[in-house]
Amino acid sequence: MYKLAEFPLNYEQDLVLVHKRALKLGELAGLPLMTRTTFATAVSEVSRDALQYGIDASLTLGITPEIESKRCIVAKINDHGHQIARQKSKRLDSATRLVDDFRISKSGNGLEVRLYIRFPASQCVNEDNIEHWKKQFNTESTESPNDEIKRKNSQLQDLAERFRTSERQYQLLTDSLPFLIFTATAEGKVLNANNWLKKYTGESVAQLNKTKWATVIHEDDADDWWSHWGATAPAGNTFRTEIRIRNAETGAYAWHQVTATALRGEKNTILSWSVVLMDTNAQKMVERTLKDNQELIEAKQKLEQSQHELKLNIGELNRSNQELAEFAYVASHDLQEPLRKIQSFGSLLVEQFTHELSPPAQDLVHRMHVAAERMHVLIKDLLTYSRLNTHHQPFSLVDLNVLLQEVLEDLEMTIREKEARIEFKSLPKIQGNPVHLRQMFQNLLSNAMKFMSPDRTPHIRIFAQEVSIFEIPAPMRQREPSYLAISIEDNGIGFDERYHNRIFQLFQRLHSKDQYSGTGIGLTICKKVAEMHGGTIAALSQPGQGTTFTVYLPQSVVVTVEK
Repeated sequence: MYKLAEFPLNYEQDLVLVHKRALKLGELAGLPLMTRTTFATAVSEVSRDALQYGIDASLTLGITPEIESKRCIVAKINDHGHQIARQKSKRLDSATRLVDDFRISKSGNGLEVRLYIRFPASQCVNEDNIEHWKKQFNTESTESPNDEIKRKNSQLQDLAERFRTSERQYQLLTDSLPFLIFTATAEGKVLNANNWLKKYTGESVAQLNKTKWATVIHEDDADDWWSHWGATAPAGNTFRTEIRIRNAETGAYAWHQVTATALRGEKNTILSWSVVLMDTNAQKMVERTLKDNQELIEAKQKLEQSQHELKLNIGELNRSNQELAEFAYVASHDLQEPLRKIQSFGSLLVEQFTHELSPPAQDLVHRMHVAAERMHVLIKDLLTYSRLNTHHQPFSLVDLNVLLQEVLEDLEMTIREKEARIEFKSLPKIQGNPVHLRQMFQNLLSNAMKFMSPDRTPHIRIFAQEVSIFEIPAPMRQREPSYLAISIEDNGIGFDERYHNRIFQLFQRLHSKDQYSGTGIGLTICKKVAEMHGGTIAALSQPGQGTTFTVYLPQSVVVTVEK
């Protein structure tokens, strides 16, 4: 046998060296890993018995001479006390089954146990190879396994201390940076985090993993964040995005820019992810403020332009309205005189020359007289409407009960002719224009008696109540919190509410003048009077079921309410 290495078997720790050197011999012989391990195990088993029962035991490793037909690696265990063979050991039985050949013999130096494992015939073994193998064994550490273990433990402790120092330095560095920093797995599970993240979010690493950041990330950003992470992290691609993170102290969400970088091992495998969140809320606020300022400047410029155009338009409109009102007043006033002459001459023809006129001529005179009367009413209404725009008198205290009673006296003939029944409850006193208010109530009551079915007796109710801003029609709501609603309710013919806005327009009629007389100005005057007092007017109606006109006046004009 060519001897490659020899060493004593004195301590338990020597068995580590036995196993290691046996593996090394199998590796040099080109044996497969399984065969190497089997050989090393068999050598270790016999060596353990020699250590336990033998005297001055030792181990020699080598190879068989080249002259032998089958080349083998050999392990020879010497026991100078001949004790191994006297023991019934399971280890020896196990070693016998693990090797190709197992021999026990006696010599002058004691008992020898030899273990053989054949190695491939393709493996060339010569003196050069043997010398090379010897050098391989000689370069191996000669220290005892116990010393080697101690040395390696010392190295491990040194490495551990250096790692802990590096870890503390990294933690101090990340804690000193004004960023939220953490490491995570590809699934997003946080491994560790700096104090900024814990303080800012108010949650520990365990809480963040348990809630999956549900109480930290803004609900509008959570789905995008996790879908982005799930799509990018497994691929190992560094990515950036923006999310809103909740500040535990203020409860407010702030924008953060996220940068996630993969930490890779020796074989480029992803060990974890390093994630940094930088607060960009102030930057976004500045950008938003600059954008808002620019938009504000543009809006201000447009507003100034619009105000300038509006001022010009208002001035033009006021001038036009003034000219129109003056024209309407002058025209209506100047028309009165020739119209009175037409009415007077028509009356003279009817009174003094009826017997001289033929029936067709009498009919023409009658038609002329009716048309002149209609013209007179129209001119009168136009004068009334034009005065609303040109004659602005200061408000005074008006008792609506007294004013309504005067209106009823003016309409006494019509009330008696229609046999109308008019009821009204106690009404308040308000600050207003008595002439205009009287005109409004007179028009409303006249309409209520005019638009009546022939088979009905007019029944009209007048009442007032306080209403909130939410009880008046939405388009008519102003800034007043409450309003006084004065309603005139009748049982007349009613109308389709599709025409609600139309009835308040100048000269608009829902019926022909042959059915119901009038000029179409009365309700326009009513609306104008209501608006002059800071309010408006609305109507509720259904065909055949009567109509309720309601005048809404702000409570600021009410003086007292009589109960």
